[in-house]
Amino acid sequence: MNKIKFLGTAGGRFVVSRQIRKSGGTWITLDDTNVLIDPGPGSLVRILSSKPKLNPRDLDGIILSHRHLDHSNDVNIIIEAMTNGGWDKKGVLFVPKEALDDDPVVLKYTRNYLEKIEILKEKGRYKIGNISFETPVKHIHHGVEGYGFNIFGKNTSISIISDTKYFNDLESYYNGEFINTQCSLL
Repeated sequence: MNKIKFLGTAGGRFVVSRQIRKSGGTWITLDDTNVLIDPGPGSLVRILSSKPKLNPRDLDGIILSHRHLDHSNDVNIIIEAMTNGGWDKKGVLFVPKEALDDDPVVLKYTRNYLEKIEILKEKGRYKIGNISFETPVKHIHHGVEGYGFNIFGKNTSISIISDTKYFNDLESYYNGEFINTQCSLL
């Protein structure tokens, strides 16, 4: 069954740090493929307390839109949970290069737990399990390298935009069912 589970829609540092709205990312199950997008603060707790239950071991991969902590804080613990503490090498991490560089949000030791790490790029096309996705344009209006996503299943397309200012023709890059994970553009 296809589903989207919002583990939290908190936006901005002050909303997140006060947990005015929960944070934690977005779990998408599409065509028997499970991905977690932007595992922010509390992601693992929200997954484990979700109803119906979600199991991080069921994840096929993780996608980070950008390196800010409200979107990436729990990436390392999610990698550990997905891979059984590194005992089961599995999963793909899709991430902007900045999240791996000098001041990384993805710790070096957890990278070895993954089957693969793919660097997100403008006009990139990616595949995981039974779905594919694209990053049509780099979002440079948020102080870091960031991306939105067009996700494609067999009969479904979903567009997700996270943390960007409006720019000319933004909507033309995303033409699936629209989801704004920060709820700031709607």
